[in-house]
Amino acid sequence: MIDFKDVTFIVPVRFDSEDRRRNFRTSMNYILRNFDTNIIVLESDETSNEGFVKSVSEDIKYVFEKNDDKLFHRTRLLNNMTKMCETNIVVNYDVDVIFEVSEYVESRQKVLDGCTMCFPYGGKFYDIPATYFGMVDSDSLNNIPLDSCTLFNPDSVGGAFFFDKTKYSEIGLENETFVSWGHEDWERVVRVDKMGHQRCRTNGVLYHLTHSRTVNSSDKNPFFNFNGQEFHRINAMTKPQLGELIKTWDWI
Repeated sequence: MIDFKDVTFIVPVRFDSEDRRRNFRTSMNYILRNFDTNIIVLESDETSNEGFVKSVSEDIKYVFEKNDDKLFHRTRLLNNMTKMCETNIVVNYDVDVIFEVSEYVESRQKVLDGCTMCFPYGGKFYDIPATYFGMVDSDSLNNIPLDSCTLFNPDSVGGAFFFDKTKYSEIGLENETFVSWGHEDWERVVRVDKMGHQRCRTNGVLYHLTHSRTVNSSDKNPFFNFNGQEFHRINAMTKPQLGELIKTWDWI
């Protein structure tokens, strides 16, 4: 097991399907099997699933927020968890993703070496059918036949990223203007780059554990178009303009 005690994984969840439960168990077990680390899970939903989360591991720090809204305000949840972290290296982590162990190790090192943000893969985002999940459970990711999987995106910036909490706070953390799913992944990249911070990648691939799609993980969410407008607004700003906007964000 690798010493990752100076790292905290932050995981916002809503168990909106059995697929999500399965993927949560698979990904959390993978991390805890390979790393001695910290995990914070913040569930935002009508009812708590603490029993299920603790059945995966008693070592997971679980926080529940009662939320009767159908929409999942992921950016706000991530900021709340970042503020709870006692480590300066934090990993924004989706329950449906897995990477080779070496990619986590390299990403941590890149943050220690000065990167504000590091993606633990090179951009290729493969959707992995459930028939191959046994290879995840046996830590045999390199045996998954990627030519039998769907390449969702050859240049993804979603799924997970490591970040330096102090540096990321300087440029606003997550932009809470974004609600549910859509455009927030590219917005943070634009903001990191525009504000002159260092952004890094490793060379591996992202293994996405397949799941059914709900309103909070598709373009069907009612904030999708609004999120797109906000992205284009940020993207059009100069560095001084963006810096002034960040000063107005009350969640920092």
